[in-house]
Amino acid sequence: MLDALAVITAVLVLLVLVYLRTPIFVALGTSGLLGLLLLEGWRGLEQIPIAFVSQLESYSLVAAPMYILMGEILAVGGLGRAIFRFAHAWLGRLPGGLAVTAVGSSTVFGALSGVSLSAVTVVGRMAVPEMLSRGYRPSFATGAVVASGALAMLIPPSLMFILYSSISGVSIGALFAGGIVPGLLLAALMVVFVVIVAVVKPELAPRADDGITWPDRWRTVRDVAPALILIAIVLGSIYTGLATATEAAGIGALGALLVVGVFDRALTKENLRKILVGTTQISGSLLIIVGAAFVFTQMLVVVRAAEAITEFVGAMAVPDPVIVLGLLVIVMALGCLIDAASLLLVVTPILLPIFEAMGYDPLWVGVILVVTLETAVITPPVGLNLYAMKSVVPELDIAAIIRGALPYLAIEAGLVVLMVFVPEIATWFPSLTAG
Repeated sequence: MLDALAVITAVLVLLVLVYLRTPIFVALGTSGLLGLLLLEGWRGLEQIPIAFVSQLESYSLVAAPMYILMGEILAVGGLGRAIFRFAHAWLGRLPGGLAVTAVGSSTVFGALSGVSLSAVTVVGRMAVPEMLSRGYRPSFATGAVVASGALAMLIPPSLMFILYSSISGVSIGALFAGGIVPGLLLAALMVVFVVIVAVVKPELAPRADDGITWPDRWRTVRDVAPALILIAIVLGSIYTGLATATEAAGIGALGALLVVGVFDRALTKENLRKILVGTTQISGSLLIIVGAAFVFTQMLVVVRAAEAITEFVGAMAVPDPVIVLGLLVIVMALGCLIDAASLLLVVTPILLPIFEAMGYDPLWVGVILVVTLETAVITPPVGLNLYAMKSVVPELDIAAIIRGALPYLAIEAGLVVLMVFVPEIATWFPSLTAG
């Protein structure tokens, strides 16, 4: 009883600190330390420094700063523009062509950066002003970019999968493979939604003939070839077994330097400073959250929260898919309060044993959690993609940006339900690469 009271107190402190907009690493660390103090007194705090450091020494986490570096390098070059022109040349003739182009651009750029904020910022700067100048409804224009930018969380190289791997021990390469089919399926569903809405309500996305010829299309393929080759090298080296995911991250960062320096000639002194500052800030923020989340989860380990919840769930006379969906709805709701990376670090140690007890593959658990947590970046009040879009087009009302993103939550939820009943969506391709 006292243990339960200590955990409830710590969770309430966490929620209050989050509500007060306290930095998430402070909220997680403070509530975790308080819980351990209430549970075991000062003795519970003795192992925290060693455990904190050992968590950050995980080999899989080395990949995170390298993929962040790769994304930051590519963001300052001209590849973002080349990707947008490529997507527009091949997809622009569809109804809602520029919004479809935004989804396609975000999909490709997500396969290069692994960070949703980068995708929203780079694609948004090109796509949204163009859409607005052609009479697109602001909410329709921004919604396509905000939602598709989240694909970077799912399409490899994904930082979310690296974090999940550091906790679960599942291979990063297998997780990357598991994210490909759901990521492409989600991108396709977004395109279908955009096209249907543009056909039913053409006033939201006026059509325009840009006069793009076939030679123009092939020129865009030439321009985007370095990006596609880089993606093939990074992912191909992992799936063929030539490199681990961490080694491939280093290859990708080096390749990005060559692409931006040789093809774009964009490695100026100012851009180098921007790359290093951005990489350091994002990496530092991510890793301190990892450490703070570990402190919080240590408290849950002490009270054996995962085992208690697993026993409780196992005793329920309810079909497993219903239980899984119920738990994922709770995660989705928590995503409205806590950012996706922090929430993944907190819920994985709790939910993974539960889902494994039901017979679900740990790889599938990682993919379904990332798909679920994609909603966290497009829901207020902590939806980072919403505020990234606001910074790109400050003249637009944040309410319009939120309205544009809301329909995509239904698409995300639909994919979650489908994956619960058809787990092979996540596990099929990894089984091929493993063979």
